[in-house]
Amino acid sequence: MISEIEDGVGGKPEGAGMAKQRGGRKPIIERDGAGKPRVHRWPMPTDPDTLHDFLADTFLCYWDQLIFGPSVGGAAYEWTCPCAPDLIERDGEFLTIGFNGPHFHLCIGSNTPDADSDREARMRGLRPADVSIFRTLDDRGAPNSWGFEMRNAAGVSMLTIYFANPFVLPGDRLAERPDWSRLSMWRDIAFRYLGREPEAFDQTSKGFGHYEAA
Repeated sequence: MISEIEDGVGGKPEGAGMAKQRGGRKPIIERDGAGKPRVHRWPMPTDPDTLHDFLADTFLCYWDQLIFGPSVGGAAYEWTCPCAPDLIERDGEFLTIGFNGPHFHLCIGSNTPDADSDREARMRGLRPADVSIFRTLDDRGAPNSWGFEMRNAAGVSMLTIYFANPFVLPGDRLAERPDWSRLSMWRDIAFRYLGREPEAFDQTSKGFGHYEAA
């Protein structure tokens, strides 16, 4: 993929005007080999305090709307929260998020290097190195999914969170018609973390392949 920073949104003139008028952080545009925009990506800080606050906020506020898990070569894990989290705890370099029993641990790093040089070298490869908020685009360059991604220094997926989607119903079922109210999660996060006002551009897609022929 080719990446570049652009003022516009999906190469559409109305998006460019909106971004300039309303402000907010501009995305990095990732394009495929044919030059089509495929992903809008907003890099985020990788420090542990920022990651703790963002993940705690997202899981506490939106636990019932998330699909999450690592996405690695040959496997993609798409889990949902069984209940609201009852445990969000930092222990050393790891963050634990628990759901009345089921839980996961995630390395979010440390503000200070480990005194043990060997351990520091090992941990350096496990810590987050590439963190971003994203929205993916359909073949027409319009958004059809929104989320958060975190990779370690080796480029291995640590966590992907997919936000509530207008084209997907609870239970991971495709909606017959988009429910644009499900953009409220994305718009809240985009406003608070990226300074972006709600954009009409987010309602320009017809969804996944199911809608493309319509």
